[in-house]
Amino acid sequence: MVATDGWDYIIIGGGLAGCVVASRLKEYQSSARILVIEAGPDVSDNKDILYHSTLNFVGGKFDWGYKSVPQKHYNGRKIDIPAGRAVGGGSVINACGWLRGARADYDSWGEIVGDQRWTYDGQLPYLKMTEKWYKTENSEFHGQDGKLNIESPISTGRIFPLSDIGEQAYTEIGVKRLPGNEINAGENIGIGELNENRSKGARQIAPLVYPLDGVTVLPNTLVESVIIDAGTAVGARLADGTEIRSSGVIVSAGAYRTPQVLMLSGIGPKEVLEEHGIQVKVDNPQVGKNFNDHVMMQVNWKLKDPSKGYAIGSANALFAEPQFRAGAPISQIACTGVPRGGLEAAIIKDESEIDQDHYLLKRSWAVMESMLLYLSFPPIPVDGTHISTALMAMKPTSRGTVTIASKNPADAPILDPNYYATEVDKYVWRHSMRSIATLLTGDTVLGRDIVENETPPPGFDEPLTPNSSDEYIDSRIKAQGISTFHGSSSCSMGEVVDNDLRVRGVKNLWIADASVFPISIGAHIQAAVYALAEQAAFIITHDKSG
Repeated sequence: MVATDGWDYIIIGGGLAGCVVASRLKEYQSSARILVIEAGPDVSDNKDILYHSTLNFVGGKFDWGYKSVPQKHYNGRKIDIPAGRAVGGGSVINACGWLRGARADYDSWGEIVGDQRWTYDGQLPYLKMTEKWYKTENSEFHGQDGKLNIESPISTGRIFPLSDIGEQAYTEIGVKRLPGNEINAGENIGIGELNENRSKGARQIAPLVYPLDGVTVLPNTLVESVIIDAGTAVGARLADGTEIRSSGVIVSAGAYRTPQVLMLSGIGPKEVLEEHGIQVKVDNPQVGKNFNDHVMMQVNWKLKDPSKGYAIGSANALFAEPQFRAGAPISQIACTGVPRGGLEAAIIKDESEIDQDHYLLKRSWAVMESMLLYLSFPPIPVDGTHISTALMAMKPTSRGTVTIASKNPADAPILDPNYYATEVDKYVWRHSMRSIATLLTGDTVLGRDIVENETPPPGFDEPLTPNSSDEYIDSRIKAQGISTFHGSSSCSMGEVVDNDLRVRGVKNLWIADASVFPISIGAHIQAAVYALAEQAAFIITHDKSG
């Protein structure tokens, strides 16, 4: 057992953000005594994780395995919401996609909280600190000597047979290649090359790229709550009742667990705390609110002539070459918007009126991401007869909640993302599904020469087409929409924490994870979490509040 007193910092949660904060704090404050408490195991020596196929650990032993409450707008389905349960958190089970989001995302964040540090220019130095970029172009946007190696299909020699054809098809429906084939240089409306945080195809888990030398890690240990004495955080209480004292506490348990830790500590909506017999230390009704997640939809497309070897599972010998096991079977990612008129009409349906300063109208947004994959999704076997698309809604307006089931920290938090609840979200999906059907089956090189039609999932006899009705598209989303496990915003900056990440109403208590995002970041959120954690370590190191 570790010492129960004398720590400078206790970090609750040894996931991606917790590892970064601990590593940098130790670098900035070499004499600091830092304790990281993580509910999952330390898998740093498990080499199988590094080379394991993308996403095979989702649903496995390093996944918390959360489920949402029945989703009202998804036919009452409970949605699987994966989350990494290990030292390194999401970096142990995620797909390694490296998409940072657009300038618009971060500038909107900075505007909401009134702080330049959280704008794109304010966070760019920390984004660059994370990166060891695979090429020297756009060096003003990318780091060359950061912690994480960033690769691409081209840089690893993964030139897929449909790569150029797919890009041509996108341009034929009006989606243009971004300058430099670059989707991570501030502007993301268009098509650019996939980026992944891999090193020669290997996964990079957070405690290996952000070394925890000199930091004490207590794995397989669940925290019950933060100990708060006279309005000051003074340590952590473990699930077995052990109390460990420290000068400061940083909660990095993620968007699902951080609100739970706060509520079990007496910080949250008064009525929830009293319902569970928890002494109210800080009545903050915003703890657990503003919760959101990105929805993904997977669609299979039947090839006209599978013998041409376009898809994995075919007899094409190209796919047996080792570089094709070095990353996802994707060449490009396209980020697209929607017509302004339709967006305005959807906003009016949701809000009864429209303000031209509405954040969705104030900037040009990519609201949907689409990827062409050279294999099929279940239930279609990977036999070379199909390719697929994965779509992810990047700027959902639906908002849900995170709350607690009981006083027992071993009980999972209650997660309600409230998917597909707004007219804006429905409009974005309807428009985008028709666009993707046009890409694959319309008058494009893919539609003319490559793809026969969509193969609908069980329960649906009608394939998706550019003319599919609103009702049909809604029915498909309700039946097939899944979590991209990008949960965020459940302890939002400006509501639960201040701009220095300090929990309002408690001294010496900070949050550093995706729960503090005040907005939905239009990207795969790990890059934004890495940058947040980098800046958090700097802010906490220089905190003079006492």
